[in-house]
Amino acid sequence: MKQSFTISIDELEVGMEITDSIVVSKDQSSESMLVRKNILVDERIIALLKKHNIKQLNVATKSKTSSAKPEPKNAPKAPSVIIPKKPETIYPKSVVKPIINDEIRKEAVDSIHNLFTAIESSGESVNMTTAFHAITGVNKILDQLVEAATSDATGLIHIHDLKSYDEYTYHHSLSVALLSIATGQAMGLHPGDLVRLGRCALMHDVGKQFIPLEIINKAGKLSNEEFDLMKGHPSTGAVNLKAKALGDTEMWSAVMFHHEKYNGKGYPKGLKGNNIPLFSRIIAVADVYDAITSFRSYRSPMPPAQAYEIICSEVEQAFEYDIVKAFTARIELYPLGSILELSDHRIGVVIENEDVKRPVLKIHPSNEIVDLANLKNLTISIVKVVNPNERKVQHNLQ
Repeated sequence: MKQSFTISIDELEVGMEITDSIVVSKDQSSESMLVRKNILVDERIIALLKKHNIKQLNVATKSKTSSAKPEPKNAPKAPSVIIPKKPETIYPKSVVKPIINDEIRKEAVDSIHNLFTAIESSGESVNMTTAFHAITGVNKILDQLVEAATSDATGLIHIHDLKSYDEYTYHHSLSVALLSIATGQAMGLHPGDLVRLGRCALMHDVGKQFIPLEIINKAGKLSNEEFDLMKGHPSTGAVNLKAKALGDTEMWSAVMFHHEKYNGKGYPKGLKGNNIPLFSRIIAVADVYDAITSFRSYRSPMPPAQAYEIICSEVEQAFEYDIVKAFTARIELYPLGSILELSDHRIGVVIENEDVKRPVLKIHPSNEIVDLANLKNLTISIVKVVNPNERKVQHNLQ
């Protein structure tokens, strides 16, 4: 079991896990998320923490446990750091079984992290060797992802497959790959095509490695200059992949054009319709769905049904009809056993989901049955899907 302990910034090492979110106080009235909890440390995070004068923080790692130093009683606290504490909440136990297990997910995320870091690092000769080994690791897990997503042609992807860990670029890339593979399978793509599609989807946001974390995690509205920098990440990613001879023309194009829109109003080239590569068109749908159902520093996750409506409303605008049709055919919004928080603050477990957007819940701990599709309950909305890994206490429903 992991143990958390406090260290100074000078003791922080790549591979350690930051166990508490770090929030920077800009002034008395505004704060900005600097680093979220459960993120694995890399060189960029160390540099960012030092830039913001973070003196100490809580981490967890097996390799450092024996050398952990207790915090001195009179150690000065950095006034710019706030560790928010969540109130204790008791939730029922989730019984949803994700398509991909924790072992595959961890292996995949580690491989993506290693590859992204290798691409970002300086020194081309060292880079290319390191990146080659990293992409070999990615290739090994792609077959597992394709097998997991296609072993049952009627199997559905749901939020528990995508949100089992704290969101970050690497986890987002994995989720987009899984959604893209499932969509491609529903469109009739062959297994070899699905592997190539998954590889492109894993790499779609690699350009964000070259954008400062303070911009990616900024809580407020981006300035015009910051937004232009963010919009450059598809081109930056494609250029860096090509410069290091990673991937091929198909991958470079998929990465470059995943923010193009079907109506021609996307970027960077304003491509329209079928002029946008097929893989880019598929990744675009998966990217938006996962982004809006994920935590962002400037907003809370959107409930799956609301995200579903947004995707459908963008047909023939941002997205192609046939791709959205295939995508929605593979999405299960509220699987049986998932835990939902309602707008009236009640918590319940899904026990029936014939109405995919308005399921039947068993309320915890009262065991009251609530059919959200019933006319008397239409004013009750689903606030969020509770992430099982965020539960502090578990109790089985009777």
